[in-house]
Amino acid sequence: METPYSVEVRDAMAEALAAGGFPSLEAAAWQVSLTVALSKVSAYERECESFRRKYDQPLEAFRRNVEAMSNREDFAMEDDLEDWEFAAQALQLWQKRVEILRHAAA
Repeated sequence: METPYSVEVRDAMAEALAAGGFPSLEAAAWQVSLTVALSKVSAYERECESFRRKYDQPLEAFRRNVEAMSNREDFAMEDDLEDWEFAAQALQLWQKRVEILRHAAA
């Protein structure tokens, strides 16, 4: 549940942000949003790169290898595949958000 800030609090926030170089609450929110989105991109890039190094192949090749294991199951590899796929999808999502935020500033 969001509690609305009083006029006094909003004014104090605007003054503090202006002192920090932000002309408005929206400008500060944009900058924080972009920073968070860039942080997420970086984290998911590191996660994907970690899997790529671990298996010494790109995601698509690893997926084919896991799917081709018809006579045995490797739960660790299957779990890694799910985690890698999630990280790759999340990376795309956050990259798109960064793109949207950067275009909003243009």
